[in-house]
This record gives sequence, C-alpha cells and structure tokens, in this order.
Amino acid sequence: MDRWFLLVSPGSPGADNMALDETLLDRAERGAAPALRLYSFDPPAITIGAHQDPARSLDLDAVRADGVDVVRRITGGRALLHAGELTYCVAAGLRGGRFEGGPAASYRRISEALALALRSIGVDASVSRGGEERERSGAPRPCLSSVTRWELSAGGRKIAGSAQRTAAAAFLQHGSILLRPGSERIARYMKGACAPLEGRVTNVREELGRDAGAEELGEAIAGAFRTVFGVVWEPLVLDASERERVERLARAKRAEFRAYLGGEVVSP
Repeated sequence: MDRWFLLVSPGSPGADNMALDETLLDRAERGAAPALRLYSFDPPAITIGAHQDPARSLDLDAVRADGVDVVRRITGGRALLHAGELTYCVAAGLRGGRFEGGPAASYRRISEALALALRSIGVDASVSRGGEERERSGAPRPCLSSVTRWELSAGGRKIAGSAQRTAAAAFLQHGSILLRPGSERIARYMKGACAPLEGRVTNVREELGRDAGAEELGEAIAGAFRTVFGVVWEPLVLDASERERVERLARAKRAEFRAYLGGEVVSP
C-alpha cells in the first residue's frame, strides 16, 4: 500500500485555490508523497489556461459588471467557470512510483479512478478513448466544450474537465467534476459568439435525478483512489513556509487580474 496525503479544503476564492494547487506541485517536486486535494470555489470564479490571453478570450466588460473573479491556472487549456462542481487536484512525483509512464498514462489512471468513483454513486461514467472533437464554427470555446482523450463523459456528454502540468520531477493534474448546472454560464463571459455548452455537458444531478453533494462524491473519490492506487490516506497539513507560499502566490494572482480589469497589460 502507498501512503498518500489527502486534503479536503473548504470553499475558497479562485486565487487561493490555484495558489494551493501550485504549492502542492512544489511539494511533490521536493519529494513529498502524492497528494489528493478536494475543494470548491467560493465565490464562483473563472480560471483561464496558463498561456491564455484573457483580453482576447473573455468579455472583460461582462466580467467587471458581474464582479466575477478571474485567475490563471498553472495548467493549459481554455476558460472555465467553476460553479456547481467538486474540484480535485493530484500532485505526485514522476519517479519511483505509479506515474512513471508519462503524462498520458497518469492522466488515464486518474481518470479511471474518477470514473470508478462516479459509477459507485450511480453515474454511468466512462473514460474517453478518442481524440478531441473539433469545432468548425471558429467561435471561442470554453474548456468544457469538447471531450478529449482520457476525459470523463456520461451518456456521451462531458461530465468533467481536467488539465495537467508536468515539471522536471513531478506533475499536477486538476479538474472539475460537475455536480449541478452552473458551469454553462461561462458563455456569458466569452468574447464574441460562444459555442453553447447545452447538449455537450451533463452533471451528476441530471444523471442521477437527485442531488449528490461534494461530501458524498468526495468520499467516493477517496475510496476509488484507494482501490485503483492501493492508497493509505494520511491528512495533509501545510507547514509555515508552504502556507506563506500560498499567500504570496494568491496575492500575485489577484494583482494580475486587477491590472487586467483595470485596463493595464500584464504579461502571464
């Protein structure tokens, strides 16, 4: 059995969440045991990919009008509104463990564990084996608009979106599992005519015909990881230097988007 750390975080603002995920990647690079974090966004927030230009992809006037937080992820991909979801993060070393097969292999195994968790609460979830569906309209596309290889779907519709960042000795994968409607509102904040998400995405409530809360799904995920990876869980507690790093990164992330929303240009 492998010792892993488990951290279940309360709902937090976007900058705090992304700063903590980055800190978990840093811990893994320094040789810490793998970590699974489960969390949510409070208030709802938009995250954008590491190299995405928000001025080109987002309607910043709509963002300002609604007072929505925007924060940059360390991972790639497109814009995503975090609302009505359970978010997960896995940070682990690449050597001497279960993730030596490279990014695709780790992505697949994590997705298989998440699919097992969803099936255990009654959602008929599966892991996609195909490539990304291409959109021909040229409209701006949010993160959940297509199912890529190794991502999760139910009834042919996307139920979770994930992204990965690989460092020299470790990787981070995080993603959103849709519990109920909410994420589709990203269309309001995309610049230009946005390809609609209706018909492309589903959520746990829709699949089950009832609400399943973050606690129920979180327990299912912890159990599925125990089965797939042979995990023995240990509570994760950040030390003082790690807490300071989270605070510093969160301040920088807030400052970046205050500048964007104020009309200044800030390089990623």
